[in-house]
Amino acid sequence: MPDSWLQAQLEVPRESIASAEALLEALGALVSWTESANDEEILEPEPGAIPLWAEVRVTALFPADASRAVITEALKADPSTASGAVSFSVVEDRDWDADWRRQLKPLRFGKRLWICPVGQACPAADGISVILEPGLAFGTGTHPTTAMCLSWLDSTPLTGAQVLDYGCGSGILAIAALALGADSCMGVDIDPQALLASRDNALRNACSEQLTLSMPADCPVRSYAVIVANILSGPLIRLAPELCELAGSGTRIALSGILAGQSAEVVAAFTPWVQLERTAQQDDWVLLTGCVAD
Repeated sequence: MPDSWLQAQLEVPRESIASAEALLEALGALVSWTESANDEEILEPEPGAIPLWAEVRVTALFPADASRAVITEALKADPSTASGAVSFSVVEDRDWDADWRRQLKPLRFGKRLWICPVGQACPAADGISVILEPGLAFGTGTHPTTAMCLSWLDSTPLTGAQVLDYGCGSGILAIAALALGADSCMGVDIDPQALLASRDNALRNACSEQLTLSMPADCPVRSYAVIVANILSGPLIRLAPELCELAGSGTRIALSGILAGQSAEVVAAFTPWVQLERTAQQDDWVLLTGCVAD
């Protein structure tokens, strides 16, 4: 393995990503990846939406002896990358995956619940732990929307409950509910990768037989004792009738992925079925909860 790499970075519009990555590969890039150029976050994309940022930073690694001048000239000559300034740096070779994993630490939510990365033990002897392998799907517990849902689950009586996790992502909420005493959980997501991540994490936590996973169209129509949906306000508003059809008398509901300024609209969409209240806020994100009346 080489001791170092030449790293090139440039910013491009979303529509130029494919062309930029193809050009970098043709120039000899061994690997490339994308991230937000403005630290925007991606949560659960809406159905049919492109889950990418408006302005994207493309990073590529070249052999250390690659010519910066040749790369710069080629990028400036191509219309898809001509507008972005390219920067270079030398990065030392190391085990990137191991470095990233070392930064992950067990996190506590509420009084009992801990989310522990693979290979790390729960710090509390009497804690309830969920072992998580962060994958492509959203949901590691670090984002406020997920953190508020986890704390809510920790404070909610779940023993023997049948739970629906709508927009399950990595499966973190569904698996946490099972660890906290739920009898079974239905995990629903529009992303097949999310369902795979949920399945793998359920196997890792020895609860796969209690967790059923499906796309929205295949979700059984029945009443759940607890419904948690950590998606975005737009989909939540559109899904209000469908989600409430899956609720029965006494069903407890928690909705997240909602910015504070959007909460009134979400509350209004659910008002025909359940009265929601803002019960938690972290940064600009809020958690709305309620209980379906008898």
